[in-house]
Amino acid sequence: MRIALKVLCIACGLYLIYQGYSTYTFSARSPDGSMGVYKFGFFIPATDYSLHLYGGVFILMGVLLTITPLGKYVFRRNHSSR
Repeated sequence: MRIALKVLCIACGLYLIYQGYSTYTFSARSPDGSMGVYKFGFFIPATDYSLHLYGGVFILMGVLLTITPLGKYVFRRNHSSR
């Protein structure tokens, strides 16, 4: 993977984490789900369940997208023979 693609992948992951956090902590609530927010083309009803579900999914996808380019360095084992 080229360095530019890694940086782009990390930047997109961090943006997803930010959007997930802003969805997860959205302060307005609607008991019947008639109000909501648009994130990435999806209408997310402003109910507790929907905001927490979509916010958590966006954060999880962002973390996975951020860790993917760094996985080779994070999960590398030392195979030295002693």
